[in-house]
Amino acid sequence: MLRRSIIKRLTSLVLSSALLAGAVPAFAAGDDEPTITINGVEITEDSSTQPPSATDLPEPTSAPMAAPAGSAAAPAAETGTKYSTVTVDLTMQQKPYTIDSFAVLELYSDTGELLDSDSMWVGGITTNLTYVFDVPEYSIGQSFRLRLAGGLTNLRYYDNLYTEGSYIDLGTYSYKNENGEAVAATSFAMDATPYFQKSVSLSYDGVPVALTPGARVVDGVTLVPIAQLAQYIGLDTYYDSTYNTQVVSLGGNAIYFNLGTDYTTVFGTDLTATHPTVWLDDSVFASLRTFADALGCTLEVTDSPDMLYVNMTSSQMVNDYFNNIPINSRGITSRTDYLVWISLSEFKVRVYLGKQYQWKPIREMTCAIGAPESPTITGSFEYQYSMPRWDYGTYYVGPCLVFYGNYAIHSVFLYQDGSEYDGRVGMQLSHGCIRLKKADIDWMYSMIPIGTRIYITP
Repeated sequence: MLRRSIIKRLTSLVLSSALLAGAVPAFAAGDDEPTITINGVEITEDSSTQPPSATDLPEPTSAPMAAPAGSAAAPAAETGTKYSTVTVDLTMQQKPYTIDSFAVLELYSDTGELLDSDSMWVGGITTNLTYVFDVPEYSIGQSFRLRLAGGLTNLRYYDNLYTEGSYIDLGTYSYKNENGEAVAATSFAMDATPYFQKSVSLSYDGVPVALTPGARVVDGVTLVPIAQLAQYIGLDTYYDSTYNTQVVSLGGNAIYFNLGTDYTTVFGTDLTATHPTVWLDDSVFASLRTFADALGCTLEVTDSPDMLYVNMTSSQMVNDYFNNIPINSRGITSRTDYLVWISLSEFKVRVYLGKQYQWKPIREMTCAIGAPESPTITGSFEYQYSMPRWDYGTYYVGPCLVFYGNYAIHSVFLYQDGSEYDGRVGMQLSHGCIRLKKADIDWMYSMIPIGTRIYITP
């Protein structure tokens, strides 16, 4: 036996088709079960008559075709009743970046005469829209044509998708509700998709890049928060408030993205970007295409209805730059964004910023190391904790950055007033610790976080 809900849906669809074909429905007054007669055949819940095939009628979506019984949009159907409105209810599909617009719908007669039109605002907060069209009086069974004139990407009615400029055939009909009352269906429910910007899934060299805020499509162009993407790749960035410019640099070369304009300078050459640089979500957004071209990268794009998948291939220019920095060939990692490399043979302490294979030198300092009889330990360590000073009465050293046992990076010997007691560097003379000039150790103490890798080589 067919379920009650299924037979109701099928009888409504069968009746709608029959009405459009000139058939006359007949309801049995007072029946407990919904009944309908078409071409002399009565269909009930127990009827063995087969409903139309799926190819004859569209399968309805979760949105009902007619408004609920008893509502203003679904009045009781009485013999000879005339109606003067047609209602269209739109449920808006939610998209990440909805574009404000005005959704324009037009209602035509079945002979092509424009009967009424209406325009409603659509934005990111819009969830539902209801259009009530005034039309000449009509009886149930009258057909109309709805046209999406603009302001929406598409409308979905049952399983059919209609884009701008398309017409949707609407047929009014009546049916019996659960109380056995005849109800007029003059209201039609549809899903609507607003104008929207596609979300962008961005990868660099095949690895997904999480950007906050994320990349997006604006005016048909993919824009990215340029500082975040540049830093991920390993470039330096800063905002120049004097010229309202986001600067991205690689070594001594720089790209200048000027806010509010497409005028861009790439490594000394002025050019026109594919989109003006703009301020969005408290970040500077610039053209991904212009940035990729500047670095010699290729963009591999896969499009889908709601998402744009973009892979930015690795930049040979950037790779060559980092490969020329010796520490990067060693594959050293650090739990922080900093790395300290101490070369005992050179008496040098070098500090880097970045990450594995993308370390950039930010400071180089000359140091004193352990005397031959008390050599400095070699290996890979982590900065564990700091001490303000180690006091020896007449003089002290400090601050002290301890990285293994009693081994530390600290100042040269200082008098209690901070002046140098023994300021020698570039020599083997300590008890194993690394000595730096006061200004250098103070800078390290203020910059280097605990957990930073301390890498010491002979």
